[in-house]
Amino acid sequence: MSGIVGDNAARASGVIASAAGGKILQVVQAVKTDASDISTSWSDISGLSVAITPSDASSKLFITCSVTIGAGRAAYVKLLRDIGGAGYADSAYIGDAASSRVQCSMYTMHQDYPGICGNIGYLDTTNTTSEVTYKLQGLASNSGATYRLFINKDWSDGDSNEYGRGASSITVYEVGA
Repeated sequence: MSGIVGDNAARASGVIASAAGGKILQVVQAVKTDASDISTSWSDISGLSVAITPSDASSKLFITCSVTIGAGRAAYVKLLRDIGGAGYADSAYIGDAASSRVQCSMYTMHQDYPGICGNIGYLDTTNTTSEVTYKLQGLASNSGATYRLFINKDWSDGDSNEYGRGASSITVYEVGA
């Protein structure tokens, strides 16, 4: 108990200096409320892209994504990053390569699970004060009307109260070092 009292007394007297580490310096967000679908090649998920310019190169960027996805079969989502306009590349938040398996940040399987909300939480180190853009791309495993990746709706998108429409977002926080 004396340690708690001592720390509080030191804070009150100003002995313990305030540090910027861990403070949220800025936040940017994109929200997608409309529904869309993607076929069999990696494609941008419209409306789920954000750009942020870190105020300090030592800051970290914390990315959170919440994506409502439905699929007629297997469907995949991945997080990409562009630093300073150099071109998009997969972020470090992606599964390891393993034979012919699809490398992605999240995925869903089969139409039996419509409206799954996939989430990403990732702390990125960019070491830059240039603009950093994050975006999400999606991919469906098979072609055809049924085998698609559906964003903010389920695979059948029926017009009754048994089916829903969701929302998705991507948010980036600059965290001071």
